[in-house]
Amino acid sequence: MKTFIASIVLVAAAAIVLSSAAGADAPNRPPGVGILDWIPISDSLGIVLVRPATRPVDPTALLLAPPAEGYLMVKRAAGWRRLVIVEPDKGPGPAG
Repeated sequence: MKTFIASIVLVAAAAIVLSSAAGADAPNRPPGVGILDWIPISDSLGIVLVRPATRPVDPTALLLAPPAEGYLMVKRAAGWRRLVIVEPDKGPGPAG
């Protein structure tokens, strides 16, 4: 009897979790970015993956996955902006 009640409670909890997850709002993403290309980090920061054009693969080549390419997007009051990271000319300290 205890296992029957425990299984009913478990099924009810799973139903509640699934219904709340299905009803959750879709993540806010920049306009024009597909759902498969958007990786949200937070509500105001995310990564946009850029999918390269497919090219023919040599069947004798060692098949390694190429590195993913993309860029960061940040949400400000005016909307989504592309984030560009600029490296400094010199590093910290007197030696550079």
